[in-house]
Amino acid sequence: MMLNALTRTRVIQIWFVVVAVAIAAGIAFGVAVTMSTGVLLLAGSLVPPAIVLFLWRDAPPPTVAEVIHAADRR
Repeated sequence: MMLNALTRTRVIQIWFVVVAVAIAAGIAFGVAVTMSTGVLLLAGSLVPPAIVLFLWRDAPPPTVAEVIHAADRR
């Protein structure tokens, strides 16, 4: 799988699956989930996708040549 073909939504989906599997494995092995652990897991599962959404660029900005040629067409 090429990493260039990954989209924001696919990366976020993969992240949530990894977090869900980690939580399920922790519960299966008998880890005690307290309130503080639950809040930490929630923050750990929501903060990285939020950062990805804000920082991942959709498309590169237009170049100077593209702006100039677009202005000439008018």
